[in-house]
Amino acid sequence: MKTDDWEPFLRAWSAEREAAMRAEAPAEPPLGWLGFDPAPPERIAALEARLGRPLPPSYRSFLEVTDGWRWAGEFVELLAPAAEVGPLRELTGYLYEMLSEWEQEDLAEDEDEDEDEDEDGEDEDGDSEGGEEEPYESARWGRAVQISLEGDQTWLILDPGDVDAEGEWAAYRFSSWSGYGPERYESFAGLMYAEYLGFRALRNPDGGTPVLTLP
Repeated sequence: MKTDDWEPFLRAWSAEREAAMRAEAPAEPPLGWLGFDPAPPERIAALEARLGRPLPPSYRSFLEVTDGWRWAGEFVELLAPAAEVGPLRELTGYLYEMLSEWEQEDLAEDEDEDEDEDEDGEDEDGDSEGGEEEPYESARWGRAVQISLEGDQTWLILDPGDVDAEGEWAAYRFSSWSGYGPERYESFAGLMYAEYLGFRALRNPDGGTPVLTLP
């Protein structure tokens, strides 16, 4: 899933959330447009320079419409502006460690612990293991890019090392309280559409408004 024309979808999403919030809390100040001004070309170019590669098409075109976003779904309060997007490992070190631990445990479930060791704990050459085991370093989460800032222990992440034929990067949503690992999507557009559907499921906008589709 991809889009090069975000504005109609995002404007409609903003209107739906406004209607839902008015129904729940009429006295609250209006939310209006959930986005911000577009990111200027030089700000996008600066982000690409920091990351050392072109942005995926659906994310780049999103920034060209709005430099950040409020309330992506119900658990992510703020998508970062381009100037504050950066490596996950640098922005939220404990999240990198959490995801690495999850990945390591997941990989361990698929490994046969006796494949390279005999019953006495020796390797195939008969030598006992020595020294402390090196900390696990996740390639995926080590290169990951964090694109969200505020949320209910929920983060949105892009993987520049997992790229499809269209140049889209795999995208992830991770909630530490979910009991599950990160949810993978084919692209930023796919991730954002899933967040929109999550909003619909929890807020249930009034008036029988049809579910939006991405262009």
